Amino acid sequence: MTATTDSARAETLDPAGQGGAWRHGWGLARAHPWLFTANIAGYIVFYSLPLLGGLFMRAVFDRLGGHARAGLDLWTLVGLLLGAQLLPQLVLFGASAAWFAFAYAMEGMLRRNLLGHLVAAPGPKSLPASVGDMVSRFRDDALAIVWFVEAWVDLSGLIVFTIVSLTIMASISPAIAAVAAVPMVLIVILTNHLALRIHHYRRLNREATARVTGFLGETFGAVQAIQVASAEHRILSRLTALNDTRRKAAVADQIFNVMLDTVSNNMGRIGLGLVLLISAGALRQGAFTVGDFTLFVAYTGFASVGPQWIGRLMARRRTAAVSIGRMEAGLEGAAPYALTAPRPTPPPIADYNDPLDVLQARGLTSLYSDTRRGIEDVSLTLRRGGLTVVAGEVGAGKTTLIKALLGLVPLQGGEILWNGRPVADPATFMIPPHCAYTAQAPRLFSESLRDNLLMGIDDDGAALARAIRLAILEDDLAEMEKGLETIVGTRGVTLSGGQLQRAAAARMFLREPDLILLDDASSALDVRTERLFWQRLLDGGGRTCLAVSHRPEAYRRADEIILLSHGRVAARGTLESLLETSADFRQTWRDITLAGEAR
Repeated sequence: MTATTDSARAETLDPAGQGGAWRHGWGLARAHPWLFTANIAGYIVFYSLPLLGGLFMRAVFDRLGGHARAGLDLWTLVGLLLGAQLLPQLVLFGASAAWFAFAYAMEGMLRRNLLGHLVAAPGPKSLPASVGDMVSRFRDDALAIVWFVEAWVDLSGLIVFTIVSLTIMASISPAIAAVAAVPMVLIVILTNHLALRIHHYRRLNREATARVTGFLGETFGAVQAIQVASAEHRILSRLTALNDTRRKAAVADQIFNVMLDTVSNNMGRIGLGLVLLISAGALRQGAFTVGDFTLFVAYTGFASVGPQWIGRLMARRRTAAVSIGRMEAGLEGAAPYALTAPRPTPPPIADYNDPLDVLQARGLTSLYSDTRRGIEDVSLTLRRGGLTVVAGEVGAGKTTLIKALLGLVPLQGGEILWNGRPVADPATFMIPPHCAYTAQAPRLFSESLRDNLLMGIDDDGAALARAIRLAILEDDLAEMEKGLETIVGTRGVTLSGGQLQRAAAARMFLREPDLILLDDASSALDVRTERLFWQRLLDGGGRTCLAVSHRPEAYRRADEIILLSHGRVAARGTLESLLETSADFRQTWRDITLAGEAR
C-alpha cells in the first residue's frame, strides 16, 4: 500500500474516529446511568466469580495432593466449588436482562435523536441519502454504536478479573504472571496498527449495503414506471451489479474482522500454552503444588478471553466511528454530539391559545443560500373567516411563503403576529389546533385510510364524519369495499390524485385548526368537486384560509389575491380590482382560464 493511499484513507476518518466514538459512547452511558451502572456491576460480578472457582480448585487439589492448608474439609470445598460454577449462570441471567434493557434504550435514543432532527429541524429538509440508505443508518449503524458500548461492559468485567487474577498469580510466581500478560499487550499493539484498515473496510461495506437498500427502496416505489418503460431486465442487472459490489465489500470486511478476531483469540491461547509449559516445569521442580498449577490453568484459560475482547473493543471503536459519521450526516445544523445528547427539552410554546382573529406577517424574508431565491419583504394580513389566495408563476416564492409561515424554512427577516402578539417560534406554534397544512402532493402511509386520517388522535366518529364531508370524500368511501379500512398502499398509490388530496384535506380538517394553509391542494380535483370543496370549506365555521392556487374557482371566492413575482409582492387586491389594475395578473388569469377550459 502506498503512502498516498494511506493518506487518502486517513482523510476519510471521521473526527469521531479520533476520540469522538468514546465521547458518543459515554453520552449513551450517561443518559442511562442506572442501566449502565447495573450492567458494569453485573458483568464485573459475573467475570469475577471464576476467581473464587480457581481458589476453590486450588484448595481441593492441594488437599488431594497432600498439600492441604488449614481450613475447610474436602466435601465442603467440593460443595463450594459446585456453587461457584452454578452461581455465574444465575448472575449472567440477571446481567443479560439488564443489558437488553440498556441496549434497547441506547438504540431508541440514537434513532429518536436522528429522526427528531430530521422532522423537527427548521429549513428545507432533504435526506442526506436515499430512503433505503437512511433505513440502514437507523438499523445497522445504531446497532454498531451499541455494540461498541457492549464491548465496554464485557471488558470492564474482564479487566477486573485480569487485574485480580494476575495479582494472585504474581503472589505465587511473578515471572509466569508476566508471561500471561504479554498477549494482551501484543493485541493492543496489533489492533492499533490495523485500525485504519478496519475503518476502511467497514466504511466500504456500509456504503455498499446502503446503495443496495436505497436502490431497492426506489425500485419498490417506482414499479409502475419500470413496467411502463419495460426496464425490468435493466433494473435486475443494476441490482445484480450493486449486490456484487456489496458481496465483495462484505466479504473483505468479514474476512478482515474474522482474521483479527482469530488472531486475538489465538494470541490468548498461545499465552495459555506458554503458561502451561512454564507451570509444568515449575511443578516438576517442586516449586508449584498441584493446586497452584490448577489455579494458573483456570485463571489463564479464562484470561485468554481478554485479548479477544480487547481486539473487539478496538475494532468496534473504528466501526462505531464509521456509523457515527453516517448518522451524523443526517444531523446537519445540529449541535456537536447531538446524536447522543439527552432527551432535548421541548421548545417553549406561546402561553396564549386564543382563537385566531387576525394573523399578520410583516416583511417576511427567507432566501435560499445557494440560489438566493425565495421571498423578500412579503407582508400580508389574514382575518378570521377569510380566504386569501397567493398567485404567481413557477418559482415566484408561493410555496416558500407557506413554509415560512409554518416555520419550515428559516427567516432572515420579518415577524409573524397572532392576534397582534409575536409568534416566537412558528415551527412549534403553527401546528394544530392553531394551524394545519395540506400540500399539493401529500404523503400517506401504507396503512388503512382511517389510520392515515387519525394519525394517532382519538377516533371520534362524529368529528371524523365531519372531516370526511368537508373533504368531499363520502362518495368515494361508499365505493370502497372496505371503506375507511381500505389499505392505501405506498404513498397512497391505490388512491387517485384527487382522492389523495381530499384524504389529506380530511386529515387536516379533523384537527379543527383555526388557520388552514393549502398549497395547490385542489389541483387534482375536477371542476364540480373543486367548487363543492371551496363551498364547504368557506361556508360556515369561520375558517381562515391561505391558499396557493392556480384555479379560477379559488380566485373567484378569494377575499384577497396576492400576486408574487420573483419573491416579492407585485400586486394585491380582489379579482375585479386586479383585473383592472395589474397587467401581470391579467396574463395569469388568462393562463388559468385557458387551462380550465382545456380540462
